[in-house]
Formats: sequence, structure tokens, C-alpha cells
Amino acid sequence: MGGLGSVFGDPNMLQKLASNPKTAPYLADPEFMKKLQNIRSNPNSIGSELSDPRFLQVLSVLMGIDMQFAPGDGEQGASGAKEAEEDVEMPDARPSPAQEEPKKQPEPEPQPQEETQEEKAAKEAKAKADEEKKKGTEFYKKRQFDQAIEHYTKAWEMHKDITYMTNLGAAKFEKGDYEGCVEACQQAVEHGREVLADFKLIAK
Repeated sequence: MGGLGSVFGDPNMLQKLASNPKTAPYLADPEFMKKLQNIRSNPNSIGSELSDPRFLQVLSVLMGIDMQFAPGDGEQGASGAKEAEEDVEMPDARPSPAQEEPKKQPEPEPQPQEETQEEKAAKEAKAKADEEKKKGTEFYKKRQFDQAIEHYTKAWEMHKDITYMTNLGAAKFEKGDYEGCVEACQQAVEHGREVLADFKLIAK
């Protein structure tokens, strides 16, 4: 051990350790410096100090060998805190294929349901009825109530919507056909009850 301990007799030892970023923090630790001074005074004591990984790192620096050592429990930095260990990827730390979580398959997007023939026909009828209602409203604003009544009636025949019937009742009321207005309103209310229409819509 004497030969190995003699490495610590290098007069430039402290300069070498201070210039190396791995060993420079050790010099701020009083306990480490005490051990280092002990080895310099008694090189044969190196054997008892090799349990401290820091001295293995010091040996590698003094001997000019680039060796990697994991810091030990006694290793501390200049601030007195332990030096952060470098992450070392261990082979057994990798998850085995059996441990890996299976990749989730993307859920298929729901396919849009195709409309039935009845639904398509109802939609087309509603669109045409709305056009008739629009025309009726234009005539209503012009106070051309006969034309308005004609288009509202067509809209109702194409698609049963109580809005068409209430508009028809309003046009008859403005025309002075009060009986026709009452009849249209009653028909609208009855139809609304049949289809469980919204109460507020019926109240109009």
C-alpha cells in the first residue's frame, strides 16, 4: 500500500484536486481534509480510507486516470450538501416487455347514422314549408292578408308546425275573419297538445 499511498506525496496534489471539478468540492469538507492530511503523513493508512469513494476519485485524478465513481454517503460538496449523483442507466431498471403498458388503440369515431327515408322526407317538407311561411310573412308585413293566408295554409299542409297555424290565425284576425282566427288558434292548440309541444309555444 505504501506505493499507492505515495501518490499523495505529490507537492502539486492540492492544485490538481482543486482544478478538477469532480474533486474540488472535497477540499471544502473538513473531515475529508483531515483524512487527506493523515494519508500524506502516513501513506500506509490509505488502505483504511479506500472505503470512502472520494479517495478512489482522488486517486484517479492524481494518477491521471479518468475513472467514474459514484459518490458515497460521506461525500459532500463545498456547501456541505451531498453531491448529486449522476443518473446511471441500469440494465435491470428497464421495464421488461411484459411490464410495459400496452398502447391504447384509438377509439373508432362513431359513424354518423344515415337518415331514414321518412326523416329525409320530413326534413324536405319542413324546408319547403318554411319557404311558404317566409313568403306569407312578407305578404303579412305588406298587409296583403289574403296572400299571407294562402302561403301559411300551404305551409301547414306541407308540415304540421303550430307556428304556421298561429301565423294563419294572426293573418285572419288582421283581415277581420275573427271566427277563422279562433278556429286556427284552436287547431294550433289541439295539435300542440297532441305532439306535447312546449307550453310557452302553445300560449302564444
